[in-house]
Parts: sequence; C-alpha cells; structure tokens
Amino acid sequence: MALVGDAAYCASPAAGMGGSLAIIGAAALADAFQKHRGNAELAFQDYNESFRPYIERVQADAVNNLDVLNPKPKEAPPRRLASQLDCST
Repeated sequence: MALVGDAAYCASPAAGMGGSLAIIGAAALADAFQKHRGNAELAFQDYNESFRPYIERVQADAVNNLDVLNPKPKEAPPRRLASQLDCST
C-alpha cells in the first residue's frame, strides 16, 4: 500500500502546502521508480529515505507557525471578569 498527498504527509493547514506536497511527492515517487527501473521495493525505499527529511522539515515548520496563526495570550483574563459573566447567581 502506498499513501500519497495529505494522507501520506499529514500536512497541517499551518503549513499551507497540502497541494504542493502532493505534487512534489508524486514527482519524487516517479523519479524513484524511474531510477530503480520499476522495482517497487527499491523505489519506495529510496523515496522514503530521500523525501522523508523534507516532509519532517515541513511538518516542523508548521508546528512553529502555529504560534503565529494562533498566538497565546500573554496573561490570563482577570478572575473578576469570569465571576461577572456567571449568570447562575
């Protein structure tokens, strides 16, 4: 079984590269099949070894970008605000 595109690379929306990874990955896999003259075992091994470091960098960059897309508040809201919003009393 071979996974391709988003299923293969777990691209985060923070990476912004879902479609690009699918195309780049397909080209890398095709190159590996051509290099190994259709030998699937060697082609997939080569593809995994050569392409995985790139995917790991993209995934790491996506994690780092989460802080930009979803910044954490510098401090928690005051407790009095929470008590003012309590409608049960």
